[in-house]
Amino acid sequence: MKSNPTLFIVGATGYIGASLLANANKVGSTIGTSSSGGEDLLPLRLDAPAGFDYGKIRSGDVVLLTAAISAPDICAHDYNRARNVNVTGTSDFIQSAIDRGARVIFFSSDTVYGEHEDEFDETTACSPAGEYAEMKRELEQRFLGMELFKTIRLSYVFSQEDKFSRYLIGCTERNEEAELFHPFFRAIVHREDVIQGALALATRWNEVPEQIINFGGPQVLSRVDFAECLREAHLYELRFKVTEPSKDFFKNRPQIIAMTSPVFARLLGRQPRTLNEAARFEFTSLSDNSRFS
Repeated sequence: MKSNPTLFIVGATGYIGASLLANANKVGSTIGTSSSGGEDLLPLRLDAPAGFDYGKIRSGDVVLLTAAISAPDICAHDYNRARNVNVTGTSDFIQSAIDRGARVIFFSSDTVYGEHEDEFDETTACSPAGEYAEMKRELEQRFLGMELFKTIRLSYVFSQEDKFSRYLIGCTERNEEAELFHPFFRAIVHREDVIQGALALATRWNEVPEQIINFGGPQVLSRVDFAECLREAHLYELRFKVTEPSKDFFKNRPQIIAMTSPVFARLLGRQPRTLNEAARFEFTSLSDNSRFS
């Protein structure tokens, strides 16, 4: 690996990509992409990857590929468009990057494993649940075995800005009772840990022989557990009630994915944060005049 690789953050305006871009310059030269470009970002549309300027990518660079159509329901209901982005276009882009000698870190999903009530690690066979998971798994299978490809399988990624946290924060601000689907369990992982782990993988590629790394937290928690953690940490006035999801909800989402990983902790040099620890970390960054301080 060249001593000073450029890190390409694909999907640099997204939930994970934007945070990666903000932190990647601490470890090396960084270039971000978005579908429209602008604001110092290169344009890259994964539904038309042939239009990308591959001359920017050099041997030894690292591509962190976070972009995708990730909503399970969209992947199910607008299958052809989602597949064109998530499989066809993304595969073409990855192959072109690898052909130029770049290393690719692909951001995948714990849903490729399917339903798992008992704890499991990276050695467990996949049984994708839903079209989104099937697309992620198909792409992985195209490149696993190539030395320039690694895949990160993400559990639910927590921060103040994740979709469910924003919902709980909004309900608290409006003094509304939140509705929580149950049962629905994930190994919730802090976004800060995801960023640290991904950048460690990018910069220490040759020290990590594994091609598949599960990025999950140390506890498998329900949405009720999630809400209680945030209420204890900061959303003291949060009220919620438990509701059972419709059967359609679980067509594209496993109820329980009890994912673990010995590799993730090794990348971090510590155990990943618990949700309680992550919530305290997130909410202590709020200004003192927040209504929930």
